[in-house]
Amino acid sequence: MLNNLIKGDIHSSSAAREAYSKDASIFKVYPIAVAVPKDVDDISKIIDHVTTINKSGGDLTIAARNGGTCMSGGSLTEGIVLDMSRYMTRIGEVDLFNKTITVQTGVMHRDIEAEASKHKLIFAPYTSSKDICGIGGMIGNNASGELSLIYGPTSKNINSLKAILSDGKEYLFAPLSRKELKNKLDQMDFEGDIYRKVVRLLKDNKHLIATHHPNVSKNAAGYPLWELWDKQEQIFNLGRIFVGSQGTLGIVSEATLKLVDKAPYQQMIVCAIDKLSQLTGVVNSLVNHGASICETFDHHTYQLAKEKYQHEAEFANFANGKHMIVYAIFDGDSMKSAEITAGEAKNNIEKDLNIEVSWIDNPEVKSSFQAIRRYSFKMLMDMNSISQKAMPFIEDSIVPLEHYGQFVSALEAILEDYDMIYTYAGHIGQGSIRLIPLVNISSKTADEIIDLESRVNELVLAFRGSISVDHNDGIIRTPYLSQQYGEEMVALFNQIKNIFDPYNVFNKGKKVHATIDFAREHIDI
Repeated sequence: MLNNLIKGDIHSSSAAREAYSKDASIFKVYPIAVAVPKDVDDISKIIDHVTTINKSGGDLTIAARNGGTCMSGGSLTEGIVLDMSRYMTRIGEVDLFNKTITVQTGVMHRDIEAEASKHKLIFAPYTSSKDICGIGGMIGNNASGELSLIYGPTSKNINSLKAILSDGKEYLFAPLSRKELKNKLDQMDFEGDIYRKVVRLLKDNKHLIATHHPNVSKNAAGYPLWELWDKQEQIFNLGRIFVGSQGTLGIVSEATLKLVDKAPYQQMIVCAIDKLSQLTGVVNSLVNHGASICETFDHHTYQLAKEKYQHEAEFANFANGKHMIVYAIFDGDSMKSAEITAGEAKNNIEKDLNIEVSWIDNPEVKSSFQAIRRYSFKMLMDMNSISQKAMPFIEDSIVPLEHYGQFVSALEAILEDYDMIYTYAGHIGQGSIRLIPLVNISSKTADEIIDLESRVNELVLAFRGSISVDHNDGIIRTPYLSQQYGEEMVALFNQIKNIFDPYNVFNKGKKVHATIDFAREHIDI
């Protein structure tokens, strides 16, 4: 089908289709082929080819893929997988004056980290999967990590990006002043038409958009229509629509990333949580005292660590017997300033909340707590067998922090109705949780998994949260977007999709037009 069309590689063997039928999600979907583009020209040719087919009544789609770490099935497709990770890997030099780096989207996070660290800089989203995930996937999912408490998710750490749209051309998307936006609106071409339609949609639906999105610190559900204008409506950034879009509007080819200074000094404290009613007070105190990192893991995670990572578990033995652990790291220009801030938080929590807090001086103890948190999913994955499997499908929820203790209590109550081992960990400073069950696949059915997904989503929305923090909608959560946003907002999402992708070329079935039946039928159990 694509042979001799591009300079890159085309794979359609059974082995290739099998290899790309899975990611880190619970799904299995076989593509018809895998294309590995060498450059932007290759991507353009593939887009033009698929557009031509669809204009003639066909139904083909393209899904970009990088590290294959998506937990929502974002890159899985019955169409053509576009593997960006082999050739689209150019890394520019670090711009020390502006603290930026420009990279192609097939670049792995670890390679950017290596380059930035030479200048004592980091790319702040800093996900738990940073050693195996790629920039294209991080942009597609609006990924975030432990440093997002102060630096925000991927969307807050991108200066500009380039994307190849449905006309096969590559465009630059960057923040525009009102004057610059007017110039775009005056263009009588495909790009100008997109800007005109999007600006009109935002203007005509301003109140609906302003009042129908979750009031949480991070959100990857739907398209972020409320973030295209700045608060004063003086700067317009259409590039923001691509971050978190899971490749449904075009193929992001390049991005200029913001870098930040690596903290020179840090102090960690660790809080013991014996009752979930203590959770909100502890986290609020840590955040209000200026923690740069605030993370959690539960007693199930620690018990697994005692089996899988005995060295780390011994160093982190303060967690033994505790229902949950919340740790915080405070940055400082000097060790003394970091210690002062951490000490104030420790004293406040011990005095006002009567909760035990451990002061961490030993670097090995600090790294052990962080390792247990980061490896929480891997430890469950290591328990996979013929009869059981770690299955992330309720792992990406977020609720306002004031409701967190009640939410976790209600969540644990729901899980009592299911025979599952599970762990949870998360970026607790912003109210997100990573709950992953170990499913007995010999006794569980796809219907039971969908039932649990539905119940957890209902609980999240009852607490006015979001069903997706940064793993995105994909196959598993797209069918529930109308529950979160209402039908009117989902209709706007459909319009956005049609503005950018009128022939449904890009990643069909994600963000819009998905069914629970498709999800159910493709659960790999």
